[in-house]
Amino acid sequence: MTFITEQDFDVQVRDEILSILQNGSDVALPTAELMAIDQIRQHIGGRYDTGTIFSQQGDNRNHYIVMITIDLMLYHLWSKKAPRRLPEYRSQRYQDALNWLEKVGTGKITAQLPQLDTQAESAAGGTNTDCPATLPAASINS
Repeated sequence: MTFITEQDFDVQVRDEILSILQNGSDVALPTAELMAIDQIRQHIGGRYDTGTIFSQQGDNRNHYIVMITIDLMLYHLWSKKAPRRLPEYRSQRYQDALNWLEKVGTGKITAQLPQLDTQAESAAGGTNTDCPATLPAASINS
């Protein structure tokens, strides 16, 4: 994993549940992380500098982004492992994260995140180039 650490999960999920969700796979967590990060980028990448957001490490990371990244990751892991036994609170946290991302992405609320330099982007003729999906083709087909 590149942004989330294993210790970050301690607040939201017990080790044994995380182990069950990983199902013995070394790629489950990194793939879920990529999916969650791309999901966040799709929502807020037009307003906020997601390259900077997701390049931060340790205590320099925005803790709310860490929390919703984990919420999205756990939802995706549960959905694959046991979609009919998905805990209601996990589904609610996922929906809460999506609602927040939608509001931030559309500008209805602001977040304490590094914003894109829109003047520089306009002059360059582009937008946040860090938004495209980064999932490797192999993990999509798994």
